[in-house]
Amino acid sequence: MVREKKKVNPLWGGRFNSGVNDLAQSFSSSVEIDKRLFKADIQGSIAYAEILKEANLISSSELSKIKKGLKKILEEIIQNKFNWDPALEDVHMNIESRLTTISGTAAKKIHTGRSRNDQVATDLRLFLMEKTDDISNLLISLQESILLKAEIHADSIMPGLTHLQIAQPVTFGHHLMAWYEMLARDYSRLQDAKERMSVMPLGSAALSGTRFNIDRKLLAKKLGFKEISKNSMDAVSDRDFVLELASSLSIIGIHLSRVCEEIIIWSSSQYNYVNLSDEVCTGSSIMPQKKNPDMTELIRGGTSKTIANLMGLLSLMKNLPLTYNRDLQEDKAFIFNSVDFTEDSLALLALVIEGMQPNTEKMRQDCFIGQITATDLADYLVEKNMPFRKAHEVVGKIVAHAETKKMQIFELEISELRKFTKLIEDDVVNYLNPEKTILARKQTGGTAPTQVKREIRVAKNALSKRRS
Repeated sequence: MVREKKKVNPLWGGRFNSGVNDLAQSFSSSVEIDKRLFKADIQGSIAYAEILKEANLISSSELSKIKKGLKKILEEIIQNKFNWDPALEDVHMNIESRLTTISGTAAKKIHTGRSRNDQVATDLRLFLMEKTDDISNLLISLQESILLKAEIHADSIMPGLTHLQIAQPVTFGHHLMAWYEMLARDYSRLQDAKERMSVMPLGSAALSGTRFNIDRKLLAKKLGFKEISKNSMDAVSDRDFVLELASSLSIIGIHLSRVCEEIIIWSSSQYNYVNLSDEVCTGSSIMPQKKNPDMTELIRGGTSKTIANLMGLLSLMKNLPLTYNRDLQEDKAFIFNSVDFTEDSLALLALVIEGMQPNTEKMRQDCFIGQITATDLADYLVEKNMPFRKAHEVVGKIVAHAETKKMQIFELEISELRKFTKLIEDDVVNYLNPEKTILARKQTGGTAPTQVKREIRVAKNALSKRRS
């Protein structure tokens, strides 16, 4: 049986006698994934065409035809009228092929001094810089939701936990502001990643640079890059910016998972600290009474993808020699998946927190169990000049005594407490009441309502500046 000779790709097939096998073509096509780079690709091509004109490599008439054609293609894609052809492999060749149909011979000059190697590296940087801004704005929105809730509950007390055991009293507002701080670091990491991402590889060509007089600095300015790459070999093969963003997104994922875990625990009937809005919960197909925190569970579970995607990217890069290798085609599926999940999760968690109603009375009640002010009693003895380790020992004995009587230490009579040390006097009551003890922790970072309110004011100012 004679096999039908396959048609070669018109954009790169000059040295080939036959086109790619159907299976190989299907296996190698990336257009279904990378076609979302179309805006960046067209943006880059328009700017590059303008630089070609500056270098006298194309005429004004040719530039006009190229720009008109690229803008028409952009319209077609946005209106879902563009025909994506898997045989053309990727977003770049699909757009260039269509441009040739629209703009004729002029379009055949657009690739002068440019390779798909520096083209895709540029497109991906442009796309991810925009997505970094989008995710940063979603982080700010989530932080604003947290601030609103924290401000209302800056005075509401709740048990602070270690090892999931009652430890010391804090305010609900203080706990929420811990979430805010996690997200503040996430925002900072994204800004750092974007700074290093803002380096333009275009003009590096395939790997050795270009012989044409391309004004790379002007090109970078047109595209919004802060710098140009300094080594063409590194520029076309570098994906550190993808790894760094993927790492930042996986850390965001870990933070979102931890927040969701707490919300899930708090919304359980055993804790009953918060009630979640119906719009972020689902029911059971068999148990009519159930109200499940499914959205927070899905965020918690889904963050595993951001970690897996980071591991995938690290594994992809670890053995690649310089310069470009086709393996790099696989980077987009990983990072796009992490970007999409992070955007959805940030928006959804903001909705969860906005509708979350705390049961402040249940939280307050739980501050009167678990010997929650034992540390404050030890601090009291330290203020009476007892060494801390000795105070720790004495209070431990008091706690053991109270538990044998099935009582809390604040329920013991003063005379009973004095059997353990004569340093205890009537003023100890202020150290045993959780509603009073939190007032003393007013240093920076403490849980005192005055400090929490101060922290919220500072945070509001910071977010206001980021919004402007």
